[in-house]
Amino acid sequence: MENDLKKENSRNVFLIMAASLVLSAFFQLGSKYVAGYIELAVVGGGSLMFSSVLLMLVNIVPQSVKHKLVFTRLKNELPASRVNQLCRKDSRVEYDLVKERWPEVFSDDIDGDARNSRWYQQIYKPVKDTREVLQAHRAFLLYRDTFSGLALIFLATIVWSLIGDSKIIGEIKPVVFFIQGALMILSLIAARFSGNRFVVNAVAAAE
Repeated sequence: MENDLKKENSRNVFLIMAASLVLSAFFQLGSKYVAGYIELAVVGGGSLMFSSVLLMLVNIVPQSVKHKLVFTRLKNELPASRVNQLCRKDSRVEYDLVKERWPEVFSDDIDGDARNSRWYQQIYKPVKDTREVLQAHRAFLLYRDTFSGLALIFLATIVWSLIGDSKIIGEIKPVVFFIQGALMILSLIAARFSGNRFVVNAVAAAE
């Protein structure tokens, strides 16, 4: 299921990364350079090829690494490990009822890794094909992979600014770092929000 959703998202992840690269090139090289048809084709084609390579790298990066980066946790990074805390804050969930129905998930004494596993088996699997759960899952994977791709672009830009030949495109302008950093942070926030919502949506659908 997750692989199918990732395939559906691949085009959108690719286009977002390409847009980040084109915007970066526009502000780095200047509108006069990019405005010409030939130059525009070169910049656009280069961005698409680089985006293709990055998309391949994004798909190679282990899910566990992506999750640790998105949720900035080394252990129990998946939001289902904290489903008890998330459901307490969501008005759609009658917390006392779900705690009574799934005590092995919502007990405060359960380890986060065990909680995640039990949420997956007892709550998510029975409702994984419902519309609200599918939509939330798809959104989480989209923003998670988008963040991973944008982070690779940002890292590549930093590396180029340190060791690249400035004669080729000049010194990297601060606005380029701002654009790439802003897009990366926005995708990170969206990934966290959609990941948390995905977990709670499954509880709300199963309740």
